[in-house]
Amino acid sequence: MKQKFDIGIIGAGLSGLTLGNSLLSKKINNFILFEKDINTKNDKTYSFWSGPGLFDIKKSFSVKPKKEWSQIEIKVKSKSYKIDLGEYRYACYSSESILGELYKNLTKKGIQVRQGQSVKDIKKKQDGWEVKLKSKKILLKNIVDSRPNKTFDDKYPSLKQVFVGSEIISNQKIFDENVVTLMDFAESKKNVIFTYILPFSKTKALIETTFFSSEIDFKAVEKIHKLTLLKFNVKEITRTEKAVLPMSPYIDRRMKNQYFKIGNFAGASRPASGYAFTRIALWAHQIKTKKEFNYEMIAHKENYLTNWLDKIFLSVLRSNPQIAPEIFRIFFTKVPTSSAIRFLSDQSRIFDYLAIILKLPKLVMLRGLINLYVK
Repeated sequence: MKQKFDIGIIGAGLSGLTLGNSLLSKKINNFILFEKDINTKNDKTYSFWSGPGLFDIKKSFSVKPKKEWSQIEIKVKSKSYKIDLGEYRYACYSSESILGELYKNLTKKGIQVRQGQSVKDIKKKQDGWEVKLKSKKILLKNIVDSRPNKTFDDKYPSLKQVFVGSEIISNQKIFDENVVTLMDFAESKKNVIFTYILPFSKTKALIETTFFSSEIDFKAVEKIHKLTLLKFNVKEITRTEKAVLPMSPYIDRRMKNQYFKIGNFAGASRPASGYAFTRIALWAHQIKTKKEFNYEMIAHKENYLTNWLDKIFLSVLRSNPQIAPEIFRIFFTKVPTSSAIRFLSDQSRIFDYLAIILKLPKLVMLRGLINLYVK
């Protein structure tokens, strides 16, 4: 006899496990998760902003951040611009600690998380959906699919964030452990290219090479990453990570016959940055309990003003990538720090939008807006 569940979540990554914990907190427990990997990997770093007026993400997890910083740095043409965050902080978690905590919360309450179980086939049946695993079939009333799409949206002004990272130990005390290098830009006419550095000590840091690009070219990213690492007198590489994240204002709102999409391609990723951690935490917090499970219950609620500004910003990056370093410099040094952080954290107030619009270069942003309608 087939096992039956009200809800099946495909993919026990950040979106899937966070949704599971949110459902459990709302007394919904007749669900199951499927994950193709056997063990939780330590192959990602989740970063976020914290401080006054922001949703307190730390309360959502009982694990401590790997590190918090009180200053950030932007570098343009080798010139450094340091920003003191005041009451705010920039923090990061390892994916292993966060996903492990979310997984533990589910399993100790009796929720099944089938690790090492790839979904072989999905069929629509009269009484729901049949999910075929390697050794059995399971019947589900609703499917929530968090797996990434096989293709990326290339519709203008969409981009991809392609990055390669290495956590290193240096032979020298080379890092300022109190300052995150958020963006150290390289000059490029084709892509937006920058180095991102999270220093954990004077000798240890995560160094990422990131492209905002319309193409996925890991060879090009890895080539620049290897050259970048030469600057840091590397003694040992302790961990690596690489990924492609969608930077698209167009959300996959697939919802047919109780089959729903969540995750990076369904609104979890912020269009202008590709980052998802804060947005997923906010999404889980805002999920409402309803009598019947449906898409409206779990859909990402789009903020139209934020999305509109992101579209203009992406339009500028895609049509004129060489101007991106100056745009980011103005954003981080001219916009009030609290307004910039709330905007990046999806928690803007109306005066934050006004501050951003007033400070960014008008002609450049106007061209970006026009290009949305002519390209």
